[in-house]
Amino acid sequence: MAKQGRNAPCPCGSGEKYKRCCLDQNKAGVRSSAPPINFIPVYTELDQLSNSVFDFIDKGELDEAEAAANKLLKEYPDQIDGLHRLSQVYEARGDKSKAVEYLWKTVEFAKSTEGFDGQSIDWFLSEINRLNKEL
Repeated sequence: MAKQGRNAPCPCGSGEKYKRCCLDQNKAGVRSSAPPINFIPVYTELDQLSNSVFDFIDKGELDEAEAAANKLLKEYPDQIDGLHRLSQVYEARGDKSKAVEYLWKTVEFAKSTEGFDGQSIDWFLSEINRLNKEL
């Protein structure tokens, strides 16, 4: 089985990054025979800013979520997070066509950037198909 990238969409289908969703659970499963350890995840500023978009969406603070996603685009233009998070903000706002637009930008970014596998791109494309069906 291929190694799942931390920044790839989680294979469980949650829409979150693997590192935010199932990574810790999978690590726990791998270490189940090892003595328990206190695992404290270390998040970079990029991770914290990217995750804050989810937190704002969950609280219904969509203006703040959009501002955080735009900050990701400005401060981390070489990362996919800003584009993907903006698609999620627009979906939360109910603007599915704008969400699809940003998902296409996300796909193009992934296709043109080393480190993204076909599975990640396919997941983004499936999100586009899902949203297009809802339009």
